Amino acid sequence: TCQMVETSPRCLPNKPSCKDLRCLKGTTCQVVEGWPKCVANKPSCNDLRCPSGTTCKMAETSPRCVPINPSCNDADCPEGTRCKMVETSPKCLPVSHPPLVCHVLGRW
Repeated sequence: TCQMVETSPRCLPNKPSCKDLRCLKGTTCQVVEGWPKCVANKPSCNDLRCPSGTTCKMAETSPRCVPINPSCNDADCPEGTRCKMVETSPKCLPVSHPPLVCHVLGRW
């Protein structure tokens, strides 16, 4: 391409870009120190299929399948019950009411 260098036009080679580079699957083009380069994609949870009962979480820079720890946030308890953790599982248990105590007012 022709560019002005100081006061006169000069023909300079085109600087390569990511448009000029085809990368293999699993890599993407990034400009490194002014030059296009194919670099490995960073792994993410989108690349990992976890077995049932687990979910993907990023551990530093790597995706990992970790067990799902159910909590009361995941429970939808019917009316008259409330969620309570029993060992490691959420359970819907009947709401216990304190015993009704009647106080008889004495006459003045």
